[in-house]
Amino acid sequence: MIRQGRGSVGWLLTVALAVGIGAPVLAQEETEQRFRVEGDRLFYDTTVLVDGVERDIRYSDVEDLRTVLRRHNGIKVLEVNSTGGGHYPSMDIAALIIDFDLDTHVENTCESSCVNIFLAGNTRTMARGARIGFHQLSWNERSVEEYYNKHRDRREWDTPFKFAEWMYQDTQTETFNRLDYLVKRGVDPLFAIQTIRKPDTSMWFPYRAMLMAAGVVTQ
Repeated sequence: MIRQGRGSVGWLLTVALAVGIGAPVLAQEETEQRFRVEGDRLFYDTTVLVDGVERDIRYSDVEDLRTVLRRHNGIKVLEVNSTGGGHYPSMDIAALIIDFDLDTHVENTCESSCVNIFLAGNTRTMARGARIGFHQLSWNERSVEEYYNKHRDRREWDTPFKFAEWMYQDTQTETFNRLDYLVKRGVDPLFAIQTIRKPDTSMWFPYRAMLMAAGVVTQ
C-alpha cells in the first residue's frame, strides 16, 4: 500500500471520492428507502430507520416526492406510513398530492402532520387495523428559544413580551389555517375542532366509524 501525504493528489482524490460520490449514493439509498414505486402505487414510509433513528417528515421529502411523481406519471395512489414530522413540509407534500390528483391510503399508521398528507387524497382509505392520529400543533421550549434568538433583531422584538404577543397571534393563525384545511378537504367542522383537543403528548386515534362519518376516510 502506498501512503500519500496530505498535500498529494492521492489524498485529494480520496476526499473527492468520499464527498463527491459517497454522499449522493447514501442520499439516494435513503430516498429509495422512503419512496418505493410498485405499479400505480407509490409508498412513502418515514418509519424506516436511518442510522438507528426513525426519520420524520421534512422539507427534503418535498423535492424527492416531486421528482418521483414526474418520473412515474402512472402513479395513482400514495400509500403513506409515518408518525409525523414538520407541519409545513407536510402541507407542501399535500399540495403535490392534490396537484397530481392522487388517492391516499394508510396500511399501518398515519399520525400528527402525516394526516395533512393523507387528507390531500381524492379517495382516502385505510386498512383494517390501521390508525390515524391527531393532536394539537406544538412548539417545544428549545425551538421557541432558537427562533426568538435568530429573528428578534429582524422583527424588532425588544423584549420577550413582544415575541409572546407575536407568537400568540401566530398560533391563532396557524390553528385557523389547520382547521380551514380540514374543512376544505371535506372533514366535518365539528370533528375538525375535536382534532385539536389533545396535546402532542397524547395522540387521539378515532375509531374507523368516526373517521368515515367525519369524512376523513372516504370509503
